[in-house]
Amino acid sequence: MLNRVGSGHPLQSVRDEPKAVLAGVLALLVHLVAVVALTYGFHIQTRRNEPVSAELWSALPPPPAAVAQPMPAPAPAQPEPASAPKPVPRPEPKPVPKPPPEPKEAPVKAQPKVDIELKAREAAKAKQAEAERRKLEEAKQREAEKAKAQAQADAKAKAQAQAQADARAQKDALAKQAEADRIRREQDELARRAAEAAASAQAKVLASHIDKIRGKVRRFIVEPPGVPPNATAEFDVVLIPGGDVLSVKLRRSSGNALYDEAVERAIMRAQPLPIPPEPQLFPQFRTLLLQFRPQE
Repeated sequence: MLNRVGSGHPLQSVRDEPKAVLAGVLALLVHLVAVVALTYGFHIQTRRNEPVSAELWSALPPPPAAVAQPMPAPAPAQPEPASAPKPVPRPEPKPVPKPPPEPKEAPVKAQPKVDIELKAREAAKAKQAEAERRKLEEAKQREAEKAKAQAQADAKAKAQAQAQADARAQKDALAKQAEADRIRREQDELARRAAEAAASAQAKVLASHIDKIRGKVRRFIVEPPGVPPNATAEFDVVLIPGGDVLSVKLRRSSGNALYDEAVERAIMRAQPLPIPPEPQLFPQFRTLLLQFRPQE
């Protein structure tokens, strides 16, 4: 139980003391905020425009990752007397928005002399390397053209040599063919002459034996009277080896039947007819054409 001290109400003084302290603290904070705001605003207004540098980007940089702001620790609650009324908070002054900074023009930086000389040397080296590369390519191209021309010349020379060889071979072949044709013609001529000689010899032999056969047959002909002297009878006579007559056939009549019959009887009576003894000659005497005239 509290006792009264002096005059007034001591209990009321004890209850009002925390409110006075809190009100003093809030007033002090408000004054500090006002002083800071005025000072910062005056500083912004009196600050000179400084040159601003800006960098040019070909693309926007990626946005920075959002950093989580730590939550402020809650202020410890101050115990208030149960009977003390809650103070009404004063509205805090709104902060004055800062004006956006003016864009600064990017200052043109002068390239250092060392960089210019380095780039000039690099450009000279690149130009020299390009010139050497072109010279090398031109040399390679000339070598390729020279090799191509040499290959074409070799191919042309080879083709000419082959053509000459083919011409010589064709000429030799033609000469050989001509020589072979000449030899063949000579052989054919010799064979023809030999055949003609043999045929002539055989013809002579045939004619000689035919004359002998006709002479033998004529000895057996009994001519009938009244036969014209120019009458001619022709007979086909077939012989067998040895000279015997196989058959007699009248081919053309003399115009006198009696004379035809007399000649046919004489042929049959004259066998064997005189033919050559050489077997190789018999085929020429197998079939004979015999002619007979009365006055021979």
